Amino acid sequence: MKQWKCTVCGYVHTGPEAPDKCPVCGADKSMFVEVTASDAVPEQAPVTGAKEVSARLPASSVITRLINKLHAHPITVHIPNGVIPVTVLFLAVAILYKSDSFAAASFYNLTVVLLAMPVVLFTGYVEWNTKYQGSLSLFFITKISCGIVVFISAVVLFAWRAMDSNVTTGPDRYLFFLLHLIMLAAAAIAGHLGAKLVFKD
Repeated sequence: MKQWKCTVCGYVHTGPEAPDKCPVCGADKSMFVEVTASDAVPEQAPVTGAKEVSARLPASSVITRLINKLHAHPITVHIPNGVIPVTVLFLAVAILYKSDSFAAASFYNLTVVLLAMPVVLFTGYVEWNTKYQGSLSLFFITKISCGIVVFISAVVLFAWRAMDSNVTTGPDRYLFFLLHLIMLAAAAIAGHLGAKLVFKD
């Protein structure tokens, strides 16, 4: 049986012909190449390793090489993905019990998210351009859009809280909480899509 490799994400499909779309990253059928017998790999195994990625990068791009070699994006993205749920939880407690201490704790966690997001977006951009060839499939458009939503939400919420320290007890507290939920949802979707790239099965 023939095997076909997605040249964007490395997914391997077994069948008489390549699928119309990659089930992992959504790349078009034209992005698949047939795997020869000598290169055959187990179905769905990732085939793009750090050495292969590094070999395609410009020799002068030391930062780009390090970002890919050290897996900087998967590492940094765990900061907002881990901190945002805590931020939302603390905010919910602050609103429910009118607690200034939980409101402050939520704001401090939000600050960590805001500081982490530029690094997350930059490393994600580098990885997308080098490892995934800048593919503009719906999969990557969604993932990138969610990352931008998280960043913009963090900026807006930080500025709002900085200008109105009593927002968690004021009339706009539920709208403030809703924006936190939108940020959380966007982070969750981006995280889910990222996991699909890592765990292709």
